[in-house]
Amino acid sequence: MPSDAAPLAAPLMARVEAVARAAPDRPAFIRADGPVGYGPLTRQVRALAAQFLRAGLAPGDAVGITLADDWTHILCSLALIRLGCRQVGLPWRDPAPLREGQARRIGLVAIIADAPEDALGGAALLRPDPAAAACAPDAQDSLPPIGYGELVMATSGTTGRPKLMIAREPMLLDQAARIAGFGAVFLHRPSFDGNHSKRLSYRSLVTGGTEVLAHDLPARDLAALVARHGVSRIHLAPKDLAALPDALGAASWPAGTTIVTTGTRVPQTVRRDVQGRLRCALQVVYGTTEAGIVSIAGPHDHEDHADSVGRILPGVAAEALDDAGTPLPDGQDGLLRFRTPALVAGYLDDPEADAEYFRDGWFHPGDVGRRLPGGVLLVAGRADDRMTLGVIKIFPAEIEAVAEGFPGVAECAAYPMASAAFGDIPVLAVVPREGFDAAALLAHCRARLGLRAPRRVVVVPALPRNAQGKVLRRELAGTVAP
Repeated sequence: MPSDAAPLAAPLMARVEAVARAAPDRPAFIRADGPVGYGPLTRQVRALAAQFLRAGLAPGDAVGITLADDWTHILCSLALIRLGCRQVGLPWRDPAPLREGQARRIGLVAIIADAPEDALGGAALLRPDPAAAACAPDAQDSLPPIGYGELVMATSGTTGRPKLMIAREPMLLDQAARIAGFGAVFLHRPSFDGNHSKRLSYRSLVTGGTEVLAHDLPARDLAALVARHGVSRIHLAPKDLAALPDALGAASWPAGTTIVTTGTRVPQTVRRDVQGRLRCALQVVYGTTEAGIVSIAGPHDHEDHADSVGRILPGVAAEALDDAGTPLPDGQDGLLRFRTPALVAGYLDDPEADAEYFRDGWFHPGDVGRRLPGGVLLVAGRADDRMTLGVIKIFPAEIEAVAEGFPGVAECAAYPMASAAFGDIPVLAVVPREGFDAAALLAHCRARLGLRAPRRVVVVPALPRNAQGKVLRRELAGTVAP
């Protein structure tokens, strides 16, 4: 586990300002209205940091951000990092009670927002003025030395209140050089108020990259934008990745553009389809909020190790344990644990969760999987999602891997139906599209899974998901009648 006393690299914003001094006109961001160079960007960040100082903020203060405009959010986030503040994104889309609870748990002194009603949890309202910052004289001399910023991140769990943790700069910049190696000009699709999005931007900036902002662009227009700006890397969620080849229509995907996706479940059928039809390199990144990036599956791994999450990165330790906590040899399934250079110190205000998930310098995510020779990692699924049909152990991911890509299946999720006689009976919920045939899907699953196949298919209009996009299997089991 990282130590607060461990030596740190230069602060994030010191590294960005070094890029600005060396290449002030290099585009840091490309907006719809044109590029923003590293020089103008750092001047605006310094001016906003000076605004916040005049408003009473100080290094070490905890500050929330609730802004609908992505560009303003980016500038404010970097200004807080420069001041050495602790920040948390409180997305305006989230319900006010959820934001209120997080504001109080973190002890926010201020919330940067446009509307008075967004100042929750007893925090003061702080309105940014990016227009004034854009034309203000350089505030370099009026600022304290560049600090080390911190980001409060939340887990994307499916039950209970979010677990909060403090991510310091080594965590925020974990694997920055490796990700930059996939392409220095990258397309940013998700909104910036998410932690994953922020870390993509931070990593790009410290490596002198260029980020194209286009999170609301329809998928059919992506190819033209990628070609216009010379994009060499694009990040897509697994759902968007699977839909991309069909969404592009007649448009051809520009050669040499790498696609990066993140997640435990990216079926081999999707990987083959994307690489085969778009003729691009696909990188599948696996990690956790608490530990950072654990493994990456590169273009040649998808055929060699179907549905793996790739090769464990140098400097990362990953083990599978038996029920007694003893490490298992390669090839045997067990509870996974990870130790990485970017591991956070624990949760903010949850000692019980700390004791469960952080032990002896390792993070225990609750995933079941195994190592293969050569450092390849496979993740079967979450231990608490595992179904027991009689004596047979079944993971939802096993069923979903077979069903995904079947004709007429837009989305699917497996879940258990409780039975007094048999235990957990596997059921598959499907969001259908044209041509869906439930009987044919069941036969397809039985042919490939045998006794592990779902016993029923239930058609649903949409899969219930939490704010981070994870399927709520318990909600499916409780509200969908087979």
